Amino acid sequence: MQASTSTVWIAVLVLAVSVATAEPTCRPTGQYLVSNPRDCQSYFYCFQGIAYYGACQPGYRFDAARQSCLQSTVAECFECPRMGILSLPHPTSCQMFVLCFEGVANERSCPDGLLFNRQLHQCDLSANVVC
Repeated sequence: MQASTSTVWIAVLVLAVSVATAEPTCRPTGQYLVSNPRDCQSYFYCFQGIAYYGACQPGYRFDAARQSCLQSTVAECFECPRMGILSLPHPTSCQMFVLCFEGVANERSCPDGLLFNRQLHQCDLSANVVC
């Protein structure tokens, strides 16, 4: 009974690691790119059955149909909580922020002279913000 319990825990651990890394199962031959289901800004390069992680530059998302990184908007690639309203840091600019409203991301800019304060979740004097 002890050995089967250990076997079950090992199987659970292996499954958890594979889900966390989200590596695809690549075909044994060929070379191609596949989307990372956990992150729209990254992908996997499959080469002869082995998956290699790759990432697009900030402000870009991976497009599987075109097999390349394309410029993206925050709404295309930013995950917001499904309910409520929340202001979050913009991924590429301290002068901007992402307003999440009921699961939808909207880019917003702070007024001139202000930057987004990550601790306060709002625009603040630039002297108070570490960017």
